Amino acid sequence: MKLLVQIPQGYEPERRYILDVLLGEFLGLDFEVLPYDDRMVRIIGGDGKECQIVDGLFSCAEADWLTPRSLPASRLKWWDSSALPFSPKQVDSMVPVIYGDDPKSPGFFKHSPTSLYLGIDVFGAAFFMLSQYEEIVKPDRDRHDRFLGEASLAYQEGFLDRPIIDEYVEILWECLRYLWPELRRREHSFRMLLSHDLDWPLEHAFMGPLRMLQRCAGDLVRRRDFTGPFRRIWGWSRVKLGNTASDPCNNFAALMAWDEQHGVHSAFNFIAAHTMREFDPLYELGHPWIRSLMREIHHRGHEIGLHTSYNTYCDPAQVRREFEMLRHQCEAEGIRQAAWGGRQHYLRWKVPMTLQNWNDAGLDYDSSLTFADRAGFRCGVCREFPGFNVTTRHRLHIRERPLVVMECSVIDLDYMGLGLGAEAFEEMAKLKACCKMFGGDFTLLWHNSRLLLQEELQLYQEVLAC
Repeated sequence: MKLLVQIPQGYEPERRYILDVLLGEFLGLDFEVLPYDDRMVRIIGGDGKECQIVDGLFSCAEADWLTPRSLPASRLKWWDSSALPFSPKQVDSMVPVIYGDDPKSPGFFKHSPTSLYLGIDVFGAAFFMLSQYEEIVKPDRDRHDRFLGEASLAYQEGFLDRPIIDEYVEILWECLRYLWPELRRREHSFRMLLSHDLDWPLEHAFMGPLRMLQRCAGDLVRRRDFTGPFRRIWGWSRVKLGNTASDPCNNFAALMAWDEQHGVHSAFNFIAAHTMREFDPLYELGHPWIRSLMREIHHRGHEIGLHTSYNTYCDPAQVRREFEMLRHQCEAEGIRQAAWGGRQHYLRWKVPMTLQNWNDAGLDYDSSLTFADRAGFRCGVCREFPGFNVTTRHRLHIRERPLVVMECSVIDLDYMGLGLGAEAFEEMAKLKACCKMFGGDFTLLWHNSRLLLQEELQLYQEVLAC
């Protein structure tokens, strides 16, 4: 069955984009779009039945677009969806209404055999989350110029740990199926997508004496590890004498074997250049050991990815240069891939510039979008989607593959501070379970340099196995 979607006037590029993503890509439905002069979205079947959906975000005045006046209310209203005449997949029956009607109103949800009205602005809320709309409007940034998770609507309203837009889509699907039981949707299968950013492919080989002393000071001051400096200096000396096999970060053979045991071929993201010495790794792509590592990763069927350096997030020319450097080195090693992706170093991100830079450089996907300080569903979904530039109002060819968990976000005291025990496992397992529920992607970043302790290795393996 082909559906007709009638949309109100205004914001047509934004509306068509989000309809294509939700109805076309996520649900796999056949539909056509027709602008009309009314104040709600209508989805109409050939039999005359129709599903009406409130229009929220896209009903705002043009003068209010990308201003605080267009943001959701500071305290969201929550809807108890347990009384629905059907049972959509949900993390919880209490659903936040990002944009839409007052759920206490008797007209919030109405249905009859031929029509249905839903007071959640599914399409506007999805655009808000997928495009990171609020990050353009809100000024909150940390010392690395990153938008703070704690400043996000999702965290403040308590749904960052839920793929809320996937839940909205499930509610919408059940509304459509209520009217048209013969409709069939696209089925999605759960995937575990692992990646490893190579900040420290070797701990000692590329480290000079000054950096070594700084790391020793960190052992003493931050980690209260009073034997660490002695172990570090001893290991550094051995590696500097040519024994790279003894470097604690040289765990790639074991890391690939662990991933392969779970049927996963991972992405290993390499730094190609250095734009900030204080924060960028010190290795060079042309180093013989790095070249050998790249060949081994490729030989075993894993993926080579780009880890753009610290100061690239607002620099399109530098992103392009670094991708060209990586491609050139891979070609020299006989490495060819059907798709290229990666992640920003330190997860530095500016909406919409950074994704546009990656798009223009020719990359196929990015996987940077999680909050450094909070794990969860920054984009509100657990599946990849095409990018959109909110400023130019154009859909991009690059795809965003949202990152659900970065291990240090959960573990480190600077962020969630859950350590290496049961609390950290429960948090990661909960997020993975959400991805399984919706047939989505559990995207997990785990640095090879964070698999040096037995507790780190045990936690990693438990998360893979759960």
